[in-house]
Amino acid sequence: MAQPPTIYKTGPLRSYAQKSSERNLELVPGSLVSSYKKPTTGNWFHVIAETNAYVANPSDYDATIQVTYPNAVSAQIFGQYAKEFIQSKGYTPDNIVLSNSICSDDVDGPVYSDISNIGQTPASQNQFLGAFMSGGLAGYPHTGVLGIQAWGSHVTTTTQGGLFMINMPHIGISRAGEVGRIWRRGKTEAQSLTDNTCGAVATAVAWVAANGSAPVDTSFPNDYQNFILCDILFPSKAALAALPTYGEKMAFATEEIRLAGDAFLTGVSGITGANVGAGIDAFYCTGTFINADDGFNAYVDVTAFKKYNSVGGWVDLTTEFLAGL
Repeated sequence: MAQPPTIYKTGPLRSYAQKSSERNLELVPGSLVSSYKKPTTGNWFHVIAETNAYVANPSDYDATIQVTYPNAVSAQIFGQYAKEFIQSKGYTPDNIVLSNSICSDDVDGPVYSDISNIGQTPASQNQFLGAFMSGGLAGYPHTGVLGIQAWGSHVTTTTQGGLFMINMPHIGISRAGEVGRIWRRGKTEAQSLTDNTCGAVATAVAWVAANGSAPVDTSFPNDYQNFILCDILFPSKAALAALPTYGEKMAFATEEIRLAGDAFLTGVSGITGANVGAGIDAFYCTGTFINADDGFNAYVDVTAFKKYNSVGGWVDLTTEFLAGL
């Protein structure tokens, strides 16, 4: 049976020093230390955040992820490279409004620098403005046209800013190689082995398998996002049934949801039809966000990277982006 993962320290190191007393700013000689958390004994205070202290996952976890997603990279590395790439196009990341179409799942929350939380969206994305949360269950862009319009209206105009949309449904892969599952904090071994990620995708896959007719929105009262996911997956009912394992069904369904979100966002009623602003560059990246066991870093598998401008239309930058990732 799979064993709980070893917990690795993640996030940036910070420098702390000790004061001689709570009211006195005099430093205790020789007290400067680097730590992932503020020491609990004594009058310690944060001095400097060391931003380059990212701790990579062990190589065996990388290999496990790449069985299903051969081109996946660390989410932290993706966020850092996306900043550098957009900067090479003439924008500073703190002048780009980010829209993140990712699942509402708590494991997709942000990584914090000074507390140990459970989110895995990398700190390297934090320099972008926002994020505008345009996703919902499974990461489909449920906020729709109005969400795109709202995000687009927030572009910085006094400094000629731009936009960046990330469209990534998520899937969990445990260190033991269980696709569609991860170890979550505070769970027993038995509970974690049944903890689906994404649970909304697993629920929609189960609904499609159990029903012979296409979903009707009135059959999902106060559960519209679930209806959308079932509606996306139902045409693939036979394909899903033909897949022998839970993990294969989850990977297939996650990709179908990504394709549906991508078709909307890059179609005539998405970013193009929302009129995000004349002459404004809107960068767009789609792929899969891959959650890891608690204590490890997430991964990203990039499918496409593009730029939209109402003046010149869509420009595919995928080859250029992936060449440096």
